[in-house]
Amino acid sequence: MTNKEIAQAFDLLARVMELHNENPFKIKSYQNAYLNLRKLDQSLSTYTIEELMQIKGIGEAIAEKIQSLVLTGAMPTLEKYKAKTPPGVVEMLKINGLGPKKVAIIWKELGIESPGELLYACNENRLVELKGFGEKTQSSIIQAIGFLHSTGGKYLHTSVNHQAERIMQLLTEINPQAIHSITGSLRLGHSIVEQLDILTTCTRYDLDKITVTQGMEWTRSTDEAYLGLWNEFLVVKINLTDPEHWADQLIQTTGPQSYLNKNKRLVIQTSQSEEGIYRQAQLPYVAPELREIIQIEDWSQPKLDQLIRRQQINGIIHSHSTYSDGIHSLEDMANATKLAGFEYLAITDHSQAAAYARGLKPEKLFIQWAEIDALNQKNIPFRILKGIECDILASGQLDYEEVILKQFELVIASIHSAFQMDIEKATSRIIKAIESPFTNIVGHPTGRLLLTRAGYPLHMTKIIDACKANQVALELNANPQRLDLDYGFIQDCMDQGVYIAINPDAHNMSSIHDIDYGVLAARKGKLTSEFCLNTMGVDELLKFCHKKK
Repeated sequence: MTNKEIAQAFDLLARVMELHNENPFKIKSYQNAYLNLRKLDQSLSTYTIEELMQIKGIGEAIAEKIQSLVLTGAMPTLEKYKAKTPPGVVEMLKINGLGPKKVAIIWKELGIESPGELLYACNENRLVELKGFGEKTQSSIIQAIGFLHSTGGKYLHTSVNHQAERIMQLLTEINPQAIHSITGSLRLGHSIVEQLDILTTCTRYDLDKITVTQGMEWTRSTDEAYLGLWNEFLVVKINLTDPEHWADQLIQTTGPQSYLNKNKRLVIQTSQSEEGIYRQAQLPYVAPELREIIQIEDWSQPKLDQLIRRQQINGIIHSHSTYSDGIHSLEDMANATKLAGFEYLAITDHSQAAAYARGLKPEKLFIQWAEIDALNQKNIPFRILKGIECDILASGQLDYEEVILKQFELVIASIHSAFQMDIEKATSRIIKAIESPFTNIVGHPTGRLLLTRAGYPLHMTKIIDACKANQVALELNANPQRLDLDYGFIQDCMDQGVYIAINPDAHNMSSIHDIDYGVLAARKGKLTSEFCLNTMGVDELLKFCHKKK
């Protein structure tokens, strides 16, 4: 099991125990385990019991549960509580905005035991008179259930990519001479994927060696492809080819079909590489993530080359340390950023209103700034910037007095609370923050969490216009669960001269590399290096921020 899956098991245990009104101290300990384990970048499978007990908030009992999950994929305590809870009630705990206490009321007072029954009850207005609910809550539940149902069989890009690596490793173990590649929607850079496609030079004989005990249950096979179910949940199609036809089959299985239909010259060419096929077809090479963009096939090579590339990113602008809810120290984050080849790091820990994330009171800020000054002296020419991810309060005000705000070198203004807003209120709230002389970037503008929470409604045209008028950039948060701003708005931003900041929102050293997901999304949005804030050197970035003030 991955660290994320282990952490989620503790989150579920805490929620199910709260559903049954169990010991609140035990519930809190499991909630803390979830918060701490999900941030670790070293695999929990490598820890001994003693090493696990060195992790903050992990005692012997929790350490033993972690090892049980690592070794067996199950936790007896969780299974005990799940056994006495209807599966549909456990499913209701996934409904956004519906916590265990409310699920318990719905279950025990109304006898509702599934999201489908709950939706029917909402449509019958049965929740309106229920204590602690009301018409507004009922309306929110209807929307949340609809969103939950729409995500069935859909997975985040990063989750499927992780599974793809495991499958291709398995293919290599079976046939070390074979070559493999991800194709289809994952290679096209979709943020949400329903099926994993792989191209391989393995033979039918090789694939027949893969059994259910290794994770794959085959459902159909032909001379060209095998279809299977990986680990009982992910649909996988493995396309077969030989080395001679590798490049042209890579193009064909990547697709999309609409692109191939427009570029039939690609279909009749053969070469040792994709680039060679494009040359023979007298077409500029189009990277996979760009092949769905309308009329991209008509672009010239120089125009394609203007699109942002990972190598052009000079700095990491959004990151967290142990000063707030990050897992690694300020110095560790700086060293990891430098080692990854970047020139600077903006530390943007949470502001004081974010109590859940140990937001920084002014006195703690002063301590952090002193450490930043010392590290900057030590690491010349690498630079750490004194930033903050500042909460946008319900009023639209920023979460510090002016005397503090003016001392930051960079301010990301983000919403982390009071999500239940109509489009007018949400838009005016963000615009008010944009108009602050201290805001440089709007963080994860719509607040969406892919497959979990739809973003709050916004008049994006008004937001972009306000950013243009106030020299404020919009963030493309590169966390693969966010990818917010959606890349569909990037062209509108560039048309107005508004910069995009591709930010990993890194809470540990390894998540610095999440910036790659952001670059992928930005390229799909046709972002050029000219309009990417992170392509600026540190002095140019500081000048951009200072001009706003």
